Amino acid sequence: DTEAFGRVLGALGNSRLSQNLNQLAKAVNTGSLPVTPETEADLGAACEEIKALRNDLLRALGKSPGASP
Repeated sequence: DTEAFGRVLGALGNSRLSQNLNQLAKAVNTGSLPVTPETEADLGAACEEIKALRNDLLRALGKSPGASP
């Protein structure tokens, strides 16, 4: 539905999610990502944000968030 798509697009537009993921990937590839409790918490938060966006997209498409792709 239009409302769900609007929420997703707004969240994506206001986030730096893709930039942050690219920075994390670069840090992992260069070995410069320190493994600290803060880093782990940040990664966990990013995963939860991505999961929420995925669920909103699936609902907007009329699919169940628990369904397999």
